[in-house]
Amino acid sequence: MEAVRTILDSAVPLVAALAVLCHLCWVGIRRSWDRVAGLDRLRQSVVPLKERQRAETEALADLTCRLEEAKGRLSAAEQRVGHLQRQIDAVDKEPPVFLHILGLPAGNRRAFRAEVQYDTAVATAARAAGKPVNPVWRYDNRVLVHALDLQSARREAEHVFPHKAGFKVFFHAPVP
Repeated sequence: MEAVRTILDSAVPLVAALAVLCHLCWVGIRRSWDRVAGLDRLRQSVVPLKERQRAETEALADLTCRLEEAKGRLSAAEQRVGHLQRQIDAVDKEPPVFLHILGLPAGNRRAFRAEVQYDTAVATAARAAGKPVNPVWRYDNRVLVHALDLQSARREAEHVFPHKAGFKVFFHAPVP
């Protein structure tokens, strides 16, 4: 009995230690399993976030590309506006051109272009005589005559702007 007691005294603590060790292993495995399951859940919740981030990164790259294209179009438009503004400024600095239209356009009538000048000697004489000279004649004056042919256009222009009154009319090619 003494031998059984000695065996039991040495085996019981060993079995108890083994039982505690098994219990601790079971608790560790269970907790590890829960953590692994939790990690799987976390991974499953992270995957949509990664896909969302990838989609948003692609959308950002697309918007950046569109922004660059829009900046290019804006720059081109600003250059066109600047060019047009320079043209407008140049036209504003030029003296006005007065267009006199003679005759009515019709199917069988052609348009003839001419320039009209007022003779400076006649203008000086008119001023000396006390007659006012229209300031229009200080600038370019053009005539657009609608007539059947060049001769009738010349007659119409001579009738309105007579040479005797100091006007000089210079005709150009007919307007197509």
